[in-house]
Amino acid sequence: MNLSRIQLIRIMPCFNILAGFLSCLLGFACSEVSSPLVVDLSPVRLASSDSLNGWETEYWSPQENYKVKFDETSSKGVLIIEADTFGISRWYRKVQLSPYSTYKVTGAYQLMGVEGQDEKAGAGIRLGHMKMKLDTVLRGDSDWISFEEVFDTEGYDSFLMELVLGKSGPAKGKVFLKDVIVEELGRDVLKPSISIDVQAQQTPMEPYIYGQFIEHMGKCIYGGIWAELLVDRKFYYAPGVKKSAWEVVGNQVIHDDSYQYSGNPTPKINAKLYQEQGIQQAGIGFLAKKYSGYFLLNVQGEVDIDVYWFDESSARHMVEITEENVTGGLIKVCFSFEPNKVIDQGGVGIVALGAGGVHVLASSLMPDDHVEGFRADVLALMKTLDSPIYRWPGGNFVSGYDWKDGVGDRDKRPTRYERAWDGLETNDVGIHEFMNLCRLLGTEANIAVNTGLGSAEMAAEQVQYVNGGSNTKLGKWRAENGRKAPYEVKLWAVGNEMFGDWQLGHMPIEQYVEKHNEVAKSMREVDPSIELIGVGFPGHWNDMMYAHSLEYMDYISEHIYKQDWHSGGLLTHARQLADVIREVATEHRKRSEDARTPLLRIAMDEWNYWYGPHVHGLLGTRYFLRDALGIASGLHEFSRQSDIYYMANYAQTVNVIGAIKATQTSSWMEATGHVLAMYRKHFGSIPLVIHGDHRPLDIAASLTEDKKTLSIAVVNATYKNYSLPVDLGSSKVHSQGEMILLSSKDDMDYNDEDNQKIDVQKLEVKWAKGNFDIPQMSVVIFKFDLME
Repeated sequence: MNLSRIQLIRIMPCFNILAGFLSCLLGFACSEVSSPLVVDLSPVRLASSDSLNGWETEYWSPQENYKVKFDETSSKGVLIIEADTFGISRWYRKVQLSPYSTYKVTGAYQLMGVEGQDEKAGAGIRLGHMKMKLDTVLRGDSDWISFEEVFDTEGYDSFLMELVLGKSGPAKGKVFLKDVIVEELGRDVLKPSISIDVQAQQTPMEPYIYGQFIEHMGKCIYGGIWAELLVDRKFYYAPGVKKSAWEVVGNQVIHDDSYQYSGNPTPKINAKLYQEQGIQQAGIGFLAKKYSGYFLLNVQGEVDIDVYWFDESSARHMVEITEENVTGGLIKVCFSFEPNKVIDQGGVGIVALGAGGVHVLASSLMPDDHVEGFRADVLALMKTLDSPIYRWPGGNFVSGYDWKDGVGDRDKRPTRYERAWDGLETNDVGIHEFMNLCRLLGTEANIAVNTGLGSAEMAAEQVQYVNGGSNTKLGKWRAENGRKAPYEVKLWAVGNEMFGDWQLGHMPIEQYVEKHNEVAKSMREVDPSIELIGVGFPGHWNDMMYAHSLEYMDYISEHIYKQDWHSGGLLTHARQLADVIREVATEHRKRSEDARTPLLRIAMDEWNYWYGPHVHGLLGTRYFLRDALGIASGLHEFSRQSDIYYMANYAQTVNVIGAIKATQTSSWMEATGHVLAMYRKHFGSIPLVIHGDHRPLDIAASLTEDKKTLSIAVVNATYKNYSLPVDLGSSKVHSQGEMILLSSKDDMDYNDEDNQKIDVQKLEVKWAKGNFDIPQMSVVIFKFDLME
């Protein structure tokens, strides 16, 4: 090896976030793989075609950067990356392993003319999340460099073998990789068993650990929870333009700037005597049940109005209408209809005939079985989750939200262009609707205030509107809008993710601590009883929040989302959330080692998996069985860290990375939702200490609040069945118990409107000397009543 022209930089083992992010859409088919003693990862030349043997490239980088060279004397290929501009390119191979085993990886790579954009960047190899003994970045030229890395897999069952041009920063040049061999050196024999001391009780879990989060984005509220079927019902966009959901019937409809009702121009239908003129909206699904709606109109002249609904064949069905006079000389044209079958792609419309004009100010269409504006079927599923608290209205949305837009007459509330998620906000769901939802669900409210584009005055007024007496200025306004008694919301989030440059109103932490303190002080002056959650983020941001804002917050928030950017193994995927939950807890605990700093409890007010496919609108992520296993492991870690976690809000509840999915005509629980409901109902609140070697199973145990029932929860994120002996020492349980089971045939199984492959089963089980069978790819909770 010629070292005279190589620059070598030692770096700490780390995960390259950028490379991981840009590989998030690469798929992986999961199946049980028994690792052979030796695996040759080399591309191979076959008689019919050359095989990459599982090697993949970064989809986002120029594909002409990647080549495979086959030597004439060998069937093995050499992987090549060649780039003449600075960037990040990567060959990578997902390798399945056995957990708790030792492996050796060998191979060789070569460099030609590698330059880094800065002095830290270059080329090299990586082993994904596995730590390397010699993690180096190389630049320049070299002969073939042989490498050998030995590592323990611990609780992982896969890793990535990577050749990177652009390691630790953009680079250019040419790199080669060949003869990569993975060899198993040893494997632990896994025979899980545990002992539980029911007297070794930990800090009780807060019920808020089962919190939920809803945000005004995608189809979470509109198109999900809220029952309104019409899009852009107050005509922000002119009917007939590309972005409008409304089509023009005829040719005499304009968007009239001179007549505004909810702050936007309104469509004006110029009626004709012998030709229908109007507007209609298609793409609406109907069930065989009754629907009702209205059009709010300002009519000038002699005009006849007709309203209709239509089916997939565009066949019109005229409906009877009734007219109601509205203050200001307006007319509300009300209608209802009931299809006799399911209509996948229907719609509604309004047309006019005569001599005059009709301004259409607002419109609405809901199924008659809605519950105070909320979908009955979605509401029922939310009740199944039984979440004790809901965070609202954001999320990124809140940093551009003026809460005053969401109160008063819904038809008069302005439709705003929503910048955080590039959509429309009708403001149909505001404070009153959210608090009604909480009442219907029997849950508490956690309201977030705007510290992005918002002000301390705006936040203080919001607190007074929600919690102030009817003798206060804002409390009086609330009473005028239909709610005399204060809502008495206790928990308030002061801002959202203000550490991120994607956040509206983002600013450096040095400035933000001053704004946080100003907002928090103003809110507490209005209502000293409220509890405040400050924006947290590991590292310097938290350093500053602890140093300057500790007296202005009762809790600190953290957010975690995990993807499928890893090497694909089931165990590797399932443990991601639990690992970060533990890491975040450790980061905050270190601060309390100083006696002057109290242990500030964490509100993990957003946590979930977040990756494709998005099949239910914006971020409408489909969830698989493997994600449910990961959510269960996350709940286990929350139980183990019960002293520091005050709240955890699964994000988000419906459609948008949601536990529940809903189309216009159907709704169902995702696998992740089933797990949340399963633990909320069947897992106790007092965590217990577990002893023993339970690898590769993830196990948590608890007692119910009355300490009469023992729950043992097990996640088996492997493709093997295990037997689990359980020793309770001197404690005894009744022989007959319950087994709550969630599983399926494949870890990539999922639920949709046509198939419900994943559900929760409730079975009888006997203690049988404390030996339990744990099915592969499963979450199971065993429940036994303790004997007195």
